[in-house]
Amino acid sequence: MSQTVLKIASLCLSSALLLSSCFRSQPTLNPPPNNGSGASLLNALETQPVFGNTDSNIRKIKAKPYAGKISFVLLGDNRNSTPFSSGGNKIYKKVIDKINDINPDFAINLGDFTFDALRPHWKTFESITSASRVPYLTVVGNHDILFGRSYYESRYTAPNPETGLDDYSFDYGDSRFIIMDSANYSFTDRQFNWMEKQMQTPLKKFVFSHTPPSYGVWKHKLAPSPEVSRRWMELNTKYKVEHVFLGHIHLYDKQNFEGVDYIVSGGAGSPLSHSAGFGQQVYHVVLVEVENGQVRTRMVPIDTRIQTHGPTVFDDGIMPVEMNNPRVLKNYPDDFIPPEEQ
Repeated sequence: MSQTVLKIASLCLSSALLLSSCFRSQPTLNPPPNNGSGASLLNALETQPVFGNTDSNIRKIKAKPYAGKISFVLLGDNRNSTPFSSGGNKIYKKVIDKINDINPDFAINLGDFTFDALRPHWKTFESITSASRVPYLTVVGNHDILFGRSYYESRYTAPNPETGLDDYSFDYGDSRFIIMDSANYSFTDRQFNWMEKQMQTPLKKFVFSHTPPSYGVWKHKLAPSPEVSRRWMELNTKYKVEHVFLGHIHLYDKQNFEGVDYIVSGGAGSPLSHSAGFGQQVYHVVLVEVENGQVRTRMVPIDTRIQTHGPTVFDDGIMPVEMNNPRVLKNYPDDFIPPEEQ
């Protein structure tokens, strides 16, 4: 009997260790303190993806001489892996190809890089993204912290010492780029204080975050509270932010709130939010060009017949802890992938 118990205990322990290796855990790292902008100082090659981390990519951007024009591409919610589908990976590869065709100064992913934040799916995301030929920055999303922040913070963006979260900023040319961490569906007082300091500049100001404010047609339960949303939007208006760029909702939409343009770009591979009732349900990236004091934006569709399926914020409004629930996922078909695109 005792031998049987020992065998069972050993099997359970082995299974637990195997399962834990799939999660986001990494060897414990003690990242050095950030610089004043909040950008990470993790420079060791072994602690970053092949395409670089926040710090190394900002250095690449600044190494290019400013010639009076800035171009960058936005994408969001490639969320390229689910337990039952792979079509999102195929779409995301097309997104990277499109970015390379456009050849902007840099690209910014607005968050939700994987469906479930398991380590194999992080590796898939990193493998596909490694084909990018331009500096590639990231904004942490709610799916990216399902099992904590250790993987993201050890390889991408170290916590900002002023906010405790994954906020950072940098200047290039005539513009300041302010990246805000809303992966917890909110902003803290510390974040608001840091944000306001970043906005006190004569430069053009662009704000990037994963989760849109709960306002107008964008109201849903996986969003900042109306009070937090209002405080954020008032700051954007007060400091005359040029544009606010957002992900989280799986479509393209553009709204003007109190004189500030807000753009949602969440069509890089996730199931599209067909039930949202607004915006364009299309896989896409957004090209932004800044020149001669003018800002131009253009939605660029991805040419594909692939359709991915699964729960979205507006279709179901389910919480992240439910994302892997077979009861939820069984309602969605496998990806429809035409033979010519398989």
